[in-house]
Amino acid sequence: MTHLLTGLHRLTLWLCTALAVVIICALTVQITSRYVFNAPVHMTDDIAEVSLIWLTFLGAAVVYREGGHIGLDLMSDLKNQALRRGLQIFLHLCVIGVLLYALTQVQALKPLMSRLDFGTLPRSPFTSKFALIVLPYGIGAGLTVIFAIEAIVNELRGRNDTPGTNKAVQ
Repeated sequence: MTHLLTGLHRLTLWLCTALAVVIICALTVQITSRYVFNAPVHMTDDIAEVSLIWLTFLGAAVVYREGGHIGLDLMSDLKNQALRRGLQIFLHLCVIGVLLYALTQVQALKPLMSRLDFGTLPRSPFTSKFALIVLPYGIGAGLTVIFAIEAIVNELRGRNDTPGTNKAVQ
């Protein structure tokens, strides 16, 4: 199972890299066409914006698995290994709870999303508010929940070899 999740992690990381390249290319084309040729290309800002939305939520899942979010290691000096593991499991469960609660509240965002405008993007199923906001959040939150469950299983097994474990806590 770890190999499958590692593959999913790598795929998400490559997708985030591709999205970063898309942002850089879109903004380079926009700047060059606007200031060098005095003929701005439409939709480059929107492409960069949509790519940034997807990059944010997918990147959050990648960073969660790698243990790269900002945190405090106040408990790293604990001598009791079971207490440290219990605390790690509790924190992962809190993350899962918050993300699952937020996923259930997506319907409440529909009135707010109706006021959003994505500039010059043409109206289509791929540019709906669902595809631009709810879907990236749902996929990113889902990946984070999967990676949190993996971290909990590894903590219960006593393994700290996944990227999401804090090596300072060992």
